[in-house]
Amino acid sequence: MINWYAAGQLPVPSIGVAGAFVGISEEVLMVAGGANFPDGTPWKGAQKKYHATVYVYEKAPGLSLIPQAFQLNQACAYGAAVSTPRGILCIGGENERGPIKSVFLLRWNAAARKVEFQNYPDLPFPLSNLAASQIGNKVYVVGGENSEGASKQVLCLDLSAAQPRWDMLPPAPQALSHTVLVSQSNGEYPCLYLLGGRTRQTSGISTLHNSVYQYDPKKSQWITLSPIRTSADTSITLSAAMGVAQGATSILLFGGDRGTVFTQIEQLNAALARRNSALEKASLQTHKEALLDAHPGFNKDVLLFNTVTKAWTKVGELPYAPVTTAAVKWGEDIFIPSGEVRPGVRTTQILAGSIAKQSYFSWLDYAVLSIYLLLMVGIGLYTAKNQTSTDDYFRGGQRIPGWAAGLSIYGTQLSAITFMSIPAKTYATNWNYFFLQMTIIMIIPVITQYFIPFYRRLQITSAYEYLEKRFDYTIRALASLLYVLLQLGRLAIVLLLPSLALTLVAGIDVNLCILLMGLITIFYTMKGGIEAVIWTDVAQVVVLLGGALLCLIMIPFQVPHTPAEQWQILQDNHKLQIVNSAFNFSEPTLWVVLIGGLAINVITYGADQSVVQKYLTTKDEAGSRKSLQLGAWMALPSALIFFSIGSLLYLFYQSFPEKHNYQLQSQDAIFPWYIVSELPAGLTGLVIAAVFAAAMSTLSSSMNSVTTALTTDFYRKFYPHKTEQRYLKLAKTLTLWIGVVGTGLALLMAHWGISSLWDQFNTILGLFTGGLGGLFVLGLFFPKANARGALLGLLLSGLIQYWITQYTSINFLLYAFTGLAACVAFGYVFSLLWPSPPKDLAGLTVYTI
Repeated sequence: MINWYAAGQLPVPSIGVAGAFVGISEEVLMVAGGANFPDGTPWKGAQKKYHATVYVYEKAPGLSLIPQAFQLNQACAYGAAVSTPRGILCIGGENERGPIKSVFLLRWNAAARKVEFQNYPDLPFPLSNLAASQIGNKVYVVGGENSEGASKQVLCLDLSAAQPRWDMLPPAPQALSHTVLVSQSNGEYPCLYLLGGRTRQTSGISTLHNSVYQYDPKKSQWITLSPIRTSADTSITLSAAMGVAQGATSILLFGGDRGTVFTQIEQLNAALARRNSALEKASLQTHKEALLDAHPGFNKDVLLFNTVTKAWTKVGELPYAPVTTAAVKWGEDIFIPSGEVRPGVRTTQILAGSIAKQSYFSWLDYAVLSIYLLLMVGIGLYTAKNQTSTDDYFRGGQRIPGWAAGLSIYGTQLSAITFMSIPAKTYATNWNYFFLQMTIIMIIPVITQYFIPFYRRLQITSAYEYLEKRFDYTIRALASLLYVLLQLGRLAIVLLLPSLALTLVAGIDVNLCILLMGLITIFYTMKGGIEAVIWTDVAQVVVLLGGALLCLIMIPFQVPHTPAEQWQILQDNHKLQIVNSAFNFSEPTLWVVLIGGLAINVITYGADQSVVQKYLTTKDEAGSRKSLQLGAWMALPSALIFFSIGSLLYLFYQSFPEKHNYQLQSQDAIFPWYIVSELPAGLTGLVIAAVFAAAMSTLSSSMNSVTTALTTDFYRKFYPHKTEQRYLKLAKTLTLWIGVVGTGLALLMAHWGISSLWDQFNTILGLFTGGLGGLFVLGLFFPKANARGALLGLLLSGLIQYWITQYTSINFLLYAFTGLAACVAFGYVFSLLWPSPPKDLAGLTVYTI
């Protein structure tokens, strides 16, 4: 629901304007130029006046007008404006002489308290009543009109280019003016959406449109979508409306002219032009003036379009209906300044809309969530009594059953991000990523035959101990340090992302979410070590799979279609495509998914300390093999569950578009939103507990594995003669501080907006992820590999990864493969070029085990 209010107004003696340039620059709202009829109505002879005034508003309670008025270089109106990080790009428009082609930037200089101007390349031809939007650094212009009529041309300006210029793109499906252009994600990446508009014909009668077109910038093609609708069976034509992208995959369409009176006026104008009789002309003119004087105003509907389900729904009404103005997002609010409210009449008001937050979390849900959290605390306290040495703390005294270790391995890999993102990805796309989950099963023989035996027979605690035995301590320390930094980078994200989603959909305060998950996980991980991690993982897996199964059972009964109809709808919308056999490495094709997935899982199950450590907790090698097999084979049923949930969510929100929450800023929140809005009280708490469970499972494993690496690979190495109690005390202290740092960073990112900086940190570290796996492959399978070659291979792997990410379009799923392959290839070549003295490799390669 959107609550509308008058946030401000254009200053007296203004009577309001239509067609002004509107946008946001440096936290101010600008309303520039525009046109009106100061001397009366146009059908009674009043002349249109164009303006050059720039009004600047700061956000206060409402809006506060900066007293000084600024001026454009020329009076103009009916152009397009795009708010960019550089300023407001103002494009085309018209003045007394007709359409213009000038393009300029309006930028607010906060320090000097003034508006600055910068000229940009002119349009190739004059255009007014055009539409514009932005994707990344590129500004797109579609449609408009000039003396030659409506245009179907599509133009693009790259603002990041050294010499920006307007390029022609594939034309729109039809010539349009007074249309709406919005950039929004199609579920995978941003696209352009062209909605409604009109086309002036040579007869003088305009054709109004209900059309919706999508332009895919990756494929450079236009796609026709379902027309504008107020309900499932009522389509409407709209021109001169306003639109904004809202949330992750929604577009809000405001106002506009349905054209009933407009078409009658154009027909009367055409008849007047054909008549010669003064009497007939007077009669027609009288009829025309009566229609205009009695004009009821424009369309007040607020419509919502979901770019994933392609469904329309009406979500409210405006208090009045302006046209030929713009709607802009400013923070969480929507602003619509001035505009035409009836033919020839403008308003001075600046309308603002605030989207009301919704929450469905009840006291019963809080009770269920509390019981789950208390259970985690209880497990931590119960397992704490067994922690008498670092072998207990890091390997559980090797007394963990294989099945429990297997469930823990599964739970560690199924983070809260995955719990939410697999259904969200399937909801938005299809099943193309399904085989990514299956590569876990494909890699089982490799890990059980070649990796686990080394870890078990060498009696290690940290996976990186093997690298010292095979190469030298430098390689071990570097690999362990990279792993520690990667996990520290993950900790805050694993806490923050599900917390943000839960805050939005359940109304739980983001600080409370982060603190509950962080502090309770710190408590049981610090008290119970790896044993607490594994047994809490077991409980968490039961909760999260139980919650997911519950949703899988319930959704089909809520969708108003038979199973056969559900299947057909999914087929018709290409939602069940599981194999993309195209030979293309920039898309998630079968080859990309298989090659990338195999590499990812070699790294995850063969070289990730948080998983390897679980192999070492069972009493023997057979138990380790069983733990991996159980953890990996669980990927099949869980993949079927989560991918099916994604498809069912698509069916649900296509059938009930009004139930979709257009506040969702992340598509990953679609599954939690269904949980809190559609499940009964109590069950909602149970399934939200599953989201907590998925996050805490990953978090606890990361904390314990980082503590293991720091204690074993560094402290014990340099201080080998400390008592076991000293090592155990240090491990618990490190666990505490690692958890505190991760929780603190999550809280900072939630409020200080440093997530982009943290993303860059993780991106840089991620360049070496494939190389870490490459070190183990190099050591196991290439006897001639040496420490010098391995070090150079790791470093060059990072450089190759940087080049690939910056200068190629290779799909991100292949990054693990390219990183691993580069490390192995360069490491082996440099080992041959600079051989080292012979080393005893007994028990250290697959050929000498």
